[in-house]
Amino acid sequence: MIWNENQIRLIVKISETESFTKAGEALHMTQPAVSRIVAAVEEELGTKLIQRNRKNGLVFTEVGERILILFRNILADFHKVEELVAAEKGLELGRVHIGAYPTACTRFIPKIIRRMEEEHPGLEIRLSEGSVAQIKEWLRTRTVDVGIIIPPNDDFDIIPLVKDELVIALHADHPLAQKDSIEISDLKDEQLIIGRGGYEVQVYAIFKECNMKPHVRFVIEQIETAISMVQEGLGSVITTQGALPALPEYVVSRQIKPGIFRDIHVAVPDRKDISKATEVFIQTACSLFGDRSISSL
Repeated sequence: MIWNENQIRLIVKISETESFTKAGEALHMTQPAVSRIVAAVEEELGTKLIQRNRKNGLVFTEVGERILILFRNILADFHKVEELVAAEKGLELGRVHIGAYPTACTRFIPKIIRRMEEEHPGLEIRLSEGSVAQIKEWLRTRTVDVGIIIPPNDDFDIIPLVKDELVIALHADHPLAQKDSIEISDLKDEQLIIGRGGYEVQVYAIFKECNMKPHVRFVIEQIETAISMVQEGLGSVITTQGALPALPEYVVSRQIKPGIFRDIHVAVPDRKDISKATEVFIQTACSLFGDRSISSL
């Protein structure tokens, strides 16, 4: 079986856009041409890769999902060939697809991209924002080349980036706000707000170690939403020092004792099999943020 790069690129683009039409537009192909290429690939393979249904629209079959991973790996190898040829000519080309959760996109990604564009203007940089769980799935399926994630991350090769201290944000009139630091035992009856970006797992683990169960009132996506809820007296939020935005009036933050840190990592599926552009991202991220402990001290 022989497929050319255009066929492989089209199948991958369909998975990214979830549309024959959008994939065709991105690759300058007509709708009939897209349909013919997909049909030809499926006929050559002897199996359906893509199905349509009324509920979910365009979806890949189970075997289609596995083939997608292989096709993405093939495209990655094509990119490495382009990088090698460009390097031989004294040029710098390459591309890297980054996955990051919202807080990481705010805190790390803009500075990393700016530095990369300043020092490596020939690189093509793509960014996808999603939850930590989505980024891990994108790494497993090779949808992205590199991601910023938090543990657990046993499926990937990781490079430590930042250790970020957990803190609690409270209303300024809260009795605990009078303390310089707060112990987990102080939060026995506290109404808590936590984020979905992996914070909930760590919060539950911390309370479990103290033989306690947290009283979680709200689970939210954005830290700004949580802080606004704290300001209205709807609970207190456990987050990290680095993730805290500028606190509005009547909201204060306090350390949690003993000091508890959250690890933030750069992750790739296989460090031995990455492109030069991905390595540039890793080196840039580490040079800007690596080996830092973000603490309220």
